[in-house]
Amino acid sequence: MSVTVSDILKLPSLRNAEVIAGKRGLSRIVSSISVLEAVDPSLLVDGLFRQGEFFGSEIVITGFLNCTEDVEKQYANIKRLAEGGEVGLILFYVGVYMPRVDKRLIDLANDLDFVLIQMPPYRNLRYGEVISDVMEYIFNDRSKNEFIASDILARVSRLPEHQRTISTVLRMISDDIMSSVILTDNSHNTLNIAPWPQSVEKELLSCLPRLYRSPEDTSILESFMPGCSVYSLPVIPDSDSPMRLYIIKGGGPLSRILRSQAADIVRICVNIWGKGHGAVAVRELIRSIIQDDPLKMHRLADIFHIDISQIHEMWVVSGDEHTAELLREQSRVFCGYLKSCSDIVFSDVYEDKLLIFSSTPYSEREALQQVESFLTEISSLGLSATLSRFSDLQNTTEVREAFLKNNQYLEDARRIFPTRRWFSGGDIRFAGECRDLIARGEDFIAPYTLILNRLAAATEDWDAVATAGAYMLDTGCSITQTAALLHVHKNTVKYRLSVIDNRLGYNHNKMPDNIRLYYAIALHRLLN
Repeated sequence: MSVTVSDILKLPSLRNAEVIAGKRGLSRIVSSISVLEAVDPSLLVDGLFRQGEFFGSEIVITGFLNCTEDVEKQYANIKRLAEGGEVGLILFYVGVYMPRVDKRLIDLANDLDFVLIQMPPYRNLRYGEVISDVMEYIFNDRSKNEFIASDILARVSRLPEHQRTISTVLRMISDDIMSSVILTDNSHNTLNIAPWPQSVEKELLSCLPRLYRSPEDTSILESFMPGCSVYSLPVIPDSDSPMRLYIIKGGGPLSRILRSQAADIVRICVNIWGKGHGAVAVRELIRSIIQDDPLKMHRLADIFHIDISQIHEMWVVSGDEHTAELLREQSRVFCGYLKSCSDIVFSDVYEDKLLIFSSTPYSEREALQQVESFLTEISSLGLSATLSRFSDLQNTTEVREAFLKNNQYLEDARRIFPTRRWFSGGDIRFAGECRDLIARGEDFIAPYTLILNRLAAATEDWDAVATAGAYMLDTGCSITQTAALLHVHKNTVKYRLSVIDNRLGYNHNKMPDNIRLYYAIALHRLLN
């Protein structure tokens, strides 16, 4: 299959459409087309991209009819679609219902290489013409081209690290050959499943034990997949246990070429991106948690007798590629700190970061003591590393999101809190919120800039913004520590804070009045 975004733009229904953003994504493969009118980004994630699954390579049609003037929701929807692996968006009804395409949407699409296509404005065109045109083109391409391996490998290689999973590969194979695909180990433990169509997932799961015993007996599938064919193929990775790939094709047979390619793609991807997929290793358990691979995660957790539902704490030790091996060597020592205050603890290095998972610590006071001991140990080893601590994680989806946010916003957190020895999950989330405010443009940060202007309006020989920042962001609102940090007397700090209160018209310690001041100082540090 080799239909690209550039190819479909040559179709009659899209010939007058204009690419207004994301031109670097024109060479991306299009596997299907769908319609979206969702406006709640959380529904888009929980409903369409549930459990972090990859449902990408589609081109999506929308007119944003439920949020024609809500740029924030349009922005969030585009961002979520791109995160789910979709290749682009075809915008209808611009100038009819949706007044215009906001510049923020164009900038976002360009940043993400997400193709934004605008249909001719001020015209009531029909979705159906584009859908028919694109699907016919894709169908004809599939009927002529049975070589899918190179396309799938190329598509997977362009994905971010956290989406390069066997689950993603099986989903791509399933969509391309329009078949349900199941991967098991040699003992017929299900590792991954990609149902097609997805509506048969529940029925398919209930049939798997009997299917594994007698793959030639398709009668158990007839009730929900009449006329299907079942194929069982060996998958032998280079350095892993043997596996089997089951393909269930409804409505007719699947060619030998496509069956062979499907097994070969899985073997190659296990070797490259899923090494140890069938092995019993803590490293694979951690990988399955971070990549949200639920079937494999629970299988490995059962073997280790680990209750995944009790994992609520994650420590991320971020260094660089040179410290990764030393972090791995010292992981037992580091785990010891959490073991003294938690029942379940396990760890390994993932993407050059040491990840330590645990159940909820016995007490917060004890956990904080162990954090300090941990940081002292890191310093004694001469390691240049930063600790991020995420607590109260309710499920593995939250664990994965915390890991990705740490990757994305740790540097921002360091700039906002330059004196911190470690960061909480709240610190990382706050840094992300500040970065998002900046990305939205000047109108969104203007109210915070006004606060800083009021602080800096006087002509004293001391910096009110620096004083407020030292007190609120650097020292946890400690007069003594602020005085030490600024090299002044404690009474001087008290005087300055009273001046700041007078300028702002509220007490610097009073919640929620001081929230905007907190954001203002953080934004100032990111922008300067």
